[in-house]
Amino acid sequence: MYPGWTYGFNIALAALTIMIGIGGIVLGLGYATNNRKLKEFGFDELNQSVINGLLIGGMLALFLPSGAITSLINSITLSNATVQCPQYLSSNSAICFAEGYLTGNGYTLNGVFHPSILSQSTTLIVGLLSLNTVLGLLASLDINLLAVSFSLSQAIAPIISQVQLLIKTLTTISISVLVQSSILSAIAASATTVILPAGIILRTFYPTRKMGGFLIGSSIGLYVVFPLTYLMNASIVADYSSNLSNSTMTTLSNSASGLNSYMTGALSVKSPNNSLLSGVEGYLSSISGQVSQFMTSMINYVSYFIIAAFILPAFSLAVTFVSIREFSELLGSEINFNIFNLV
Repeated sequence: MYPGWTYGFNIALAALTIMIGIGGIVLGLGYATNNRKLKEFGFDELNQSVINGLLIGGMLALFLPSGAITSLINSITLSNATVQCPQYLSSNSAICFAEGYLTGNGYTLNGVFHPSILSQSTTLIVGLLSLNTVLGLLASLDINLLAVSFSLSQAIAPIISQVQLLIKTLTTISISVLVQSSILSAIAASATTVILPAGIILRTFYPTRKMGGFLIGSSIGLYVVFPLTYLMNASIVADYSSNLSNSTMTTLSNSASGLNSYMTGALSVKSPNNSLLSGVEGYLSSISGQVSQFMTSMINYVSYFIIAAFILPAFSLAVTFVSIREFSELLGSEINFNIFNLV
């Protein structure tokens, strides 16, 4: 049993014993004084104590590492995916999978291996930084052909601006997935060891009963629903991700290599000779084609990352908030997320 569970279980049992005693005393006073309100209050507290006792036993049976809910989560995840993750995440395979999907060493879904979003975005950032350097050198190049001299800076400046925008976007995406991974790590460390025991303890006492119900509902939503939505998200983008990984990354690599080759050739054109004009035009045409191919592939990839790192996680949060609201209401807490009132 986790240390958090041990302390929380002991405190919850002590609080439950106290509330049973208080409920019995109040109920006895109600019968002694023939006070209807005292009778009702004492009877309600005894009923709530019975419910809390069942909650304590039920949560232990469901959410311990070998519990029914934990086993169900692991079964659902491992039947579809394979992933390696740190030891501290291994008790919940769904969180383990989400970590591999976001920032880890990748994951295998339905027999196909996929790199994590962070590793892919980092690779693209490095490629774009190289392209930005190449284009910057090309923009600074002055070509002298006898009496004709021209610079490419004005033509290349818009492309450099777009490349830098893509770099910023990918950097934002990388930060987003790192934040999501950190949140999942915090959930793994606290949902069943801190939040759930605290909720059971608070629900035992009459003044904090609604807060306790909210914490219990939150722990269930965060520990069960939230990580499982990442398995769904990965399934949604799996085919698109596989196609990009198999084709677009090869295209990006070839385009980057081609750009460097053409840049080297362009930099070697320095002698003032009319015969060089056609050579310069050929280099410029080749560079333009390579840049166009590279940028098209990059836009496709960034679009995928925006969906994977922002749109689908927003859906995960919406589903999680709704589940927390529903679980909390079942436990007697009146929680209202205004943005989801229509759900």
